[in-house]
Amino acid sequence: MAKPERTFGLIVGIEKYHETAWNVTGGGPADDALKFAHWLHLHGVPKENIRLCLSALEENQQLIGECGLTVELATEQNISDIVTNFLSPKSGDLLYIFWAGHGLITSERERRLFCADANERNYQNLNLNSLLVYLASDKFQIRNHICIVDACANFPLLLRGQSGELPGKTFFNGQPRKDSQQFVLLATREGETAKVNSENKTGYFSQAVREAFTAANGNFPPNMRKVTEAVKQRFISLDKKQLPTYFYSRSWDGDIEKSHFNPFDIPHNIQQSQARKFVGRDEQIEQLRQLLQANDIVAITDVTGQGGVGKTELAIQYSEQYLGDYSGGCCWLNPQETDLGTQLLEFGISKKFFDFKIFESLQQFSPAGRVFYCWDNWQDGKVLLVFDDVKDWKQIQSYLPLQGSRFKVLITTRQNTGLTYPSLPLGELSPDAALELLTILLGKDSVEKELEFAKRLCRFVDYVPIGLYQIAAQCREPGRVLC
Repeated sequence: MAKPERTFGLIVGIEKYHETAWNVTGGGPADDALKFAHWLHLHGVPKENIRLCLSALEENQQLIGECGLTVELATEQNISDIVTNFLSPKSGDLLYIFWAGHGLITSERERRLFCADANERNYQNLNLNSLLVYLASDKFQIRNHICIVDACANFPLLLRGQSGELPGKTFFNGQPRKDSQQFVLLATREGETAKVNSENKTGYFSQAVREAFTAANGNFPPNMRKVTEAVKQRFISLDKKQLPTYFYSRSWDGDIEKSHFNPFDIPHNIQQSQARKFVGRDEQIEQLRQLLQANDIVAITDVTGQGGVGKTELAIQYSEQYLGDYSGGCCWLNPQETDLGTQLLEFGISKKFFDFKIFESLQQFSPAGRVFYCWDNWQDGKVLLVFDDVKDWKQIQSYLPLQGSRFKVLITTRQNTGLTYPSLPLGELSPDAALELLTILLGKDSVEKELEFAKRLCRFVDYVPIGLYQIAAQCREPGRVLC
């Protein structure tokens, strides 16, 4: 929660640049910034707390005269001075940063935001990554930050001939604050351009954010998760090949959530996760990523041979986290259900890889022929195939694509002997991870009251996730405490 009188804003809108070829035709960023500044003031944020930096086209200069707010230069020096000299020592609850204008992403995956005095000789820009780190350090007193950035994140041709790192304004940060929270909502994924509605003189992203704020019915500050979901849904209907993405970080517990891809853009049928929270497997996720980079087929096996260690959940988590690496889609297959060839065809037809009319004619093909048809006509891009819960290798052998192709295969199985493919053996959780999972399932108070007994319960089920879920289900029965 933040009090309006303890909220600050740095609002930037740049449509006119020193390099005139970079000007935003018709405008839009200046008006988007003005509307955001007015939204802040309408919700009780004092004018003196709002620093508004604009660079408007000549035909839009009247907007500045009518706004009723103090407007400043949107140069690199002025904006960095506002951050380090005006905002840095302020005591407040929340800082909003809104930026509309040109941006790019460097080869080092740093997002940069161009200032109004940028040209082809001096790329005056702010390093967004550096700014966020600075805001979350002990050099900055306002601990909560919401950053909304309507800018491209592509790698323009004009910079591809540059050698070395792109110069830009970086911020010297101190020690990280343990109580800082940041929510950053970006107009694009990496590599995408932010589209402008030239007819209405607004960024599609900025307009979607305003609509979501309006839908918040005056709540201040609005719930940014709900805002993000509304903005994403809006872009699905616009079909602009641009997806807003976000990340949220809390320094105190180290949680970082990131959203990079549009699940509606990349075809998939990934199973729904059943985990309350995925714990204790970060190292295995990274190992799995490395194995699939180096090999075409990888298996997740069960060290215990008993099941319930979380093979399927690990496959789900990997598929969701790295779906953006598989532009050809992720097809989830279950050998225990209908014929695998039929599952492949149904997936391809539902995702419009194949024409539905082809289904009947393919019945004349052999099973192997139907499978090869799928491989030859699959959507372009790298593909992940997941064969979940394989009990007999013969079930899937004829459905594996040729090695060395663009298809990667992930298999989950209890079998851990006689494998011809590289495997990731999965066993019990660590004692700490098991206790963390039990705490999530039962609640912190319940576990802390009987901590030693909770630890014995974790040992009793050999630190296996399914055992912990079964214990939690029993403990939640009426009249039960910790079993």
